[in-house]
Amino acid sequence: MNYYECIQTSVDYIENHIYEEIDLNQAADSAYMSLSNYYRLFFAIVGCSVKEYIRLRRIHLAAQDLNCDKDTILTLAVKYGFNSADSFSRAFKKATGFLPSTFKKQNRRYLFEKVEIMDKYFETDDLALLQQYPDIKVLRENEPFFAAAFRAESKSPEHDAFIGLKKWFDQNHVAEIMPNYRVYGYDIPTTVKEDGTYGYEVVVTIPDDYDVVGEGITKKHFEGGLYAVTPTTVGGIVGAWKRFMSWLDLSRYEMGSHQCLEEHDVDSGFINRDMNHPENIKINLYMPVTKRRETQYHERQVTPTRVAYYRASGKDSEQIAHKVWSTMLSWAQKNNLDSDQCKIYMFNHGFQRVEEFWHEIMITLPKNFAFEDKLVQEKIFDGGKYLTYSTKLNSLVANWQKISQYISANKIASGNHHWVEEWILENWQFPEKEIVIHYPLK
Repeated sequence: MNYYECIQTSVDYIENHIYEEIDLNQAADSAYMSLSNYYRLFFAIVGCSVKEYIRLRRIHLAAQDLNCDKDTILTLAVKYGFNSADSFSRAFKKATGFLPSTFKKQNRRYLFEKVEIMDKYFETDDLALLQQYPDIKVLRENEPFFAAAFRAESKSPEHDAFIGLKKWFDQNHVAEIMPNYRVYGYDIPTTVKEDGTYGYEVVVTIPDDYDVVGEGITKKHFEGGLYAVTPTTVGGIVGAWKRFMSWLDLSRYEMGSHQCLEEHDVDSGFINRDMNHPENIKINLYMPVTKRRETQYHERQVTPTRVAYYRASGKDSEQIAHKVWSTMLSWAQKNNLDSDQCKIYMFNHGFQRVEEFWHEIMITLPKNFAFEDKLVQEKIFDGGKYLTYSTKLNSLVANWQKISQYISANKIASGNHHWVEEWILENWQFPEKEIVIHYPLK
């Protein structure tokens, strides 16, 4: 079970014993957690402490009894585990704003319903798929969060990163500041080297306004998003990811562009981490997903076409991009080109390491159009076969990542011609109406 299911199991245990003295050790056992870990995750997922949850659920039931004229205040106090009528009345007023007698006289209502975590946090999946993969569930939009991060690059970066973060965590008493903290980790794919070293980053959630200070520690913001979640252990990560990919092929989802996450159990994976026994370190894997759309990707053949173009290079990427855009849009307006008929293609150095940044914009030309210009030149854009995806500027980078993941996941062969973006402007003016990513195909 994932952590949400474990907490729901404990909620069910509490509800079944709501009229009895509840042993919180038993509640934690029902969630397969230590008591300290249970307290922390219950608060993180439900939004209040387990003791507060029990108290408010009992007040909810007592309020219903009051409205039905069932029992006296003393009887209700005994029924719901309070030491006296006075202690019950104080707790009742704190929750509802009224003493029990006033509440009953004015026929008030108070609601604190049972928490249904699975309904609150998870998407409703295809039942046949759920039967085939009962361990994989789709978490509704995960809330954004801030975290303190420590990165290590070595032949054992997980071990090194956890040691670095734990040292900072203890020195700064983060558990007291953020008692419902959670711990995540993830690989850094771009750091893999031939000598066997690679990068891994570990993060612990912190309050939004918390100032992070410390050697090697940085503050990061995670955007959240839709995730598929499955429980496993450090020793079982590879098999769990393979299972994820098989599930993905059959589901109504595809790989998302937000950060993959491994949530580490605080007891076995952070406080008492023992890498000599990775099979004992419990984690929940979070795979970023997005709902699949049949019309999301299209194949397009761009035929060779005559274009006007301008390219510039330099040390400042933003400055170079602004110069090229300004030059080409001014040129198009000066030559009275129709923005509805001419296409704008942009490409640059992308994510490659380069000595100098460069930026180029091409505008397709009408038949028989002739021009002379000191900066803007003419050439034939060869075009080619592309996989296209429409997006907006604020999600352009994320959707480049998404289309790359789609290509990789579906084992689609990439072409050797250059990628381009088609920018659709109205009257050669920003803001853009749309951007169409063109990924080269064989």
